[in-house]
Amino acid sequence: MSFMKLESPLRYPGGKASLSNFLIDVIDLNDLRGCEYFEPYAGGAGAALRLLETGAVNKIHLNDADRRISAFWQSAIHHTEEFIAKINSIELTIDEWHKQKAISQSPSRAKVLDLGLSTFYLNRCNRSGVLSAGPIGGYAQEGKWRMDVRFNRETLINRIRSIGSMREAITISSSDALEFLKEKLPRGSARSRVLVYLDPPYVEQARRLYLNSYESRDHVFVAAHMRKQKVLPWVMSYDDCELVRSLYANDCSVSNIPVKYSLNKKRVSNELLIAPPHMVLPHQCRANLLSTQKYLQELSDAQ
Repeated sequence: MSFMKLESPLRYPGGKASLSNFLIDVIDLNDLRGCEYFEPYAGGAGAALRLLETGAVNKIHLNDADRRISAFWQSAIHHTEEFIAKINSIELTIDEWHKQKAISQSPSRAKVLDLGLSTFYLNRCNRSGVLSAGPIGGYAQEGKWRMDVRFNRETLINRIRSIGSMREAITISSSDALEFLKEKLPRGSARSRVLVYLDPPYVEQARRLYLNSYESRDHVFVAAHMRKQKVLPWVMSYDDCELVRSLYANDCSVSNIPVKYSLNKKRVSNELLIAPPHMVLPHQCRANLLSTQKYLQELSDAQ
């Protein structure tokens, strides 16, 4: 199968497209090329799309408990042309921004396409892509940059159309992360022939970034479940904090990795990379990840 250019249309704080080269190395070192890939906290899904684009995996299973995010992916993948038509016609005004904000604040009441459009609109028009933030340029639109600065219709529509064309290789769900893993992963020996990548909600700044933020006990539940997986290939990235280190330090590989991060300003931040002992990881992972900076810059410029 040949693969076309696949890039996420979403701007995502802490997005993990930067880990795609590292994940490809993990796939190859563990003899998993062409496997199915599962991501319970999909967000912008930058890494997943990159793996599908390169042929490192043959199918991606994306999940996000935030109904707004899953509605965007459902709209882009299963209602592609109708979704594109809405993007083409929507106005980039503060009045429209308030309409889309209202939809986003009541996700359970909205239809999938309407909610998907609201998510996309606010993600492209808000500061740093955060759905709870205000519009770029402020409500008076008097700043140096206005709310349309990240809304290049042609580029974004091309991304969505490319993703939609790969719908047979992409599944979308909106479940709790652990429910997703328990229900969607294969059983028996097939369980050792997939890759799971987890990027749980940050422990710090969680409420600022996520609709479905985690309490400490949620992080504990995830750790307990993943540490029981004796054959499942999985890797995880997390913000570096005492809680996470205490949950995984005893029986998992825990190391620092540099990840491109954007909230108020772009920077490279150290996070934790966690994997079980049965996984083979690339040597000198820091150097390996830093070698992707050219790709990151190209991705940033495109956004």
